[in-house]
Amino acid sequence: MKRIIVSLMTICLVGGLIGGGLFADFSDIETSRDNYFKIGSLDLKVSDYLGVEYQDPDVPAFIQYTDAWPCSDKSYYMDLENWGQGSQFVPWAYIHFKNIECGWVVPKNVYAWVNEDGTLVPEDQWPDLTPGTQGTDWPKPLNEPEYVAELGGIAGEDVNGNEVIVPGVGLCFGEDCQLAEHIGVMIWVAGPWPHEEKPVYNDPTIEWTLVYNGKFDELVCQQLELRQIPNCNGIWIHMSLHLQDIDEDDLIADGVLTDPGTGYGWFDDTIPAEFKWDHWPTNALQKDGIHFDMAFELLQNKA
Repeated sequence: MKRIIVSLMTICLVGGLIGGGLFADFSDIETSRDNYFKIGSLDLKVSDYLGVEYQDPDVPAFIQYTDAWPCSDKSYYMDLENWGQGSQFVPWAYIHFKNIECGWVVPKNVYAWVNEDGTLVPEDQWPDLTPGTQGTDWPKPLNEPEYVAELGGIAGEDVNGNEVIVPGVGLCFGEDCQLAEHIGVMIWVAGPWPHEEKPVYNDPTIEWTLVYNGKFDELVCQQLELRQIPNCNGIWIHMSLHLQDIDEDDLIADGVLTDPGTGYGWFDDTIPAEFKWDHWPTNALQKDGIHFDMAFELLQNKA
């Protein structure tokens, strides 16, 4: 019995040596090479209507409007391009008006006063410029309409040649920038299109979507959502700014003026041709202006 067991052990040992020699090179190895984890990017570029691209801090002022008149419009076209990488989310584009400042664009005319006999009043003898006190007696200010509308004075004559004295509506600029209440803004967007397929801004087939129609003061300090812009795509922005009248009825409703009658009661007795006096308060806006910054933003997720 012991011989049999010994014999079996010998056979197993020999078999193990033989097996080791035959199968030692068999293996299964899988190798993953060149692994990486890359981060996507947002890369917004702003272009003018001619296609000239800019990038912060070299983006110029796109809106430069001088000598605006009531109800006149000025249009601007801008191009936003997304040159970023990464496609998990389609980012949103925004526009943000901020850092608004109001003031005189150019110095106003030198204020001059005249006596009843037509002689000029020396500057060191000019009356106090307290709002609402001008034009009630001699000496009187010369008819500079922006001063009359702001501080009060002679706004015109009625049909009988009598002077019409108005109290003035106050300065239309300051810390709260009242001028912004009288600038209308309309903003449209179109697109997006792939860079190589983007039409020119004045292509008549472009379909524009209105995204804002209101006053400038309501637009400042808010992020206005424009549209999503996929990578390697761009959109057009069309913006129109226009100066609005200061309505006498609105000033009466706000308590700035006291209604002397109905409607444009200041000149109820004027001849029909004197309709030019209907919006005399708008003269207070003459030579005033605003400066502001305009930021374009591309955000990964919707705000």
